[in-house]
Amino acid sequence: MSYSGRTPDGSDRDAGGNGDGGTRIDVRGDGQSRIRVAGRDMNTTYFVSASSAALAALVGLVILVGMWQPWQETASTGEQNRTDTGIGSGPSGGPSTDPAPYREPPPADKDDKESEDPEASPTPTPTPTPTPTPTPSASPSPSPTPDPPDPVDVAFASAGVGTCLNVYDDGWGKLNHDWPFAVDCGATFAFSKVTMVTTSASNCPQGAGRRGWGHVNDDGSSIALCLDRVFAAGQCFPATLSKQADGSLRGEGRLFSVWGCDRTQVPSGLNAIMTITAVLRGGGCPQRNDRQTLSWPVFNGAGKICAVQRTN
Repeated sequence: MSYSGRTPDGSDRDAGGNGDGGTRIDVRGDGQSRIRVAGRDMNTTYFVSASSAALAALVGLVILVGMWQPWQETASTGEQNRTDTGIGSGPSGGPSTDPAPYREPPPADKDDKESEDPEASPTPTPTPTPTPTPTPSASPSPSPTPDPPDPVDVAFASAGVGTCLNVYDDGWGKLNHDWPFAVDCGATFAFSKVTMVTTSASNCPQGAGRRGWGHVNDDGSSIALCLDRVFAAGQCFPATLSKQADGSLRGEGRLFSVWGCDRTQVPSGLNAIMTITAVLRGGGCPQRNDRQTLSWPVFNGAGKICAVQRTN
């Protein structure tokens, strides 16, 4: 059996006993023992027994502790780890601690100073907030197709002042068309002319040869055309003739009416068909030998028409 102790500097020796000053105990089975202390061999003889082996081990342990002296190693280690703080007596006799010397802090880096200055620090550019993309909604239903404009509304709106129309009284107290038809003013069938456009027929001038024509549009608005009859020689109109005491004739004619000159009948209540012989702005109507010529003032006296009774 072998045991190797630690050297005074705390290093271990190998099992071969190498080293100077270490403690080594060799116990052999032949009753001989060898103890090496501080480089010297000490040979002993022992009896091989359990008590002898225990005694030998105890002796070796005592020698080992005496040579090792762990309290010296602890003190040495403490000496090496000693700090520089000194302890002495202060003015009052008590212990005092000398303050540690003041050390100037190392200068801060230039970049750190600039970053600590709130005025020197650049203002970060704000990140623009993205505009949220609107969620596409359901496709709107197509707008209903508006109804086409009423052709009557369009016709009335198109008939301005000075427009000539193929419109007249049909002899029965109503016009021959439901809406105005514009025609050339030089045509033989241009029977009326627009002199004013207003909102109500009651606003139109009244009198022989004139008529107001009102209309209500689909949107509820109203329009009225003020018409003057366009007279021309050769036109015919129905009338009522009465014979006076002196043998002369007196007649009441429907001057805004146009009647076929070749017709043999007249509207109920009338008895004659008159043929226009002249349209005058003043003066008297030319007379005929075979028939009496009658005259009618029109347009509030601004004009005159001359007519004779048509004969079969």
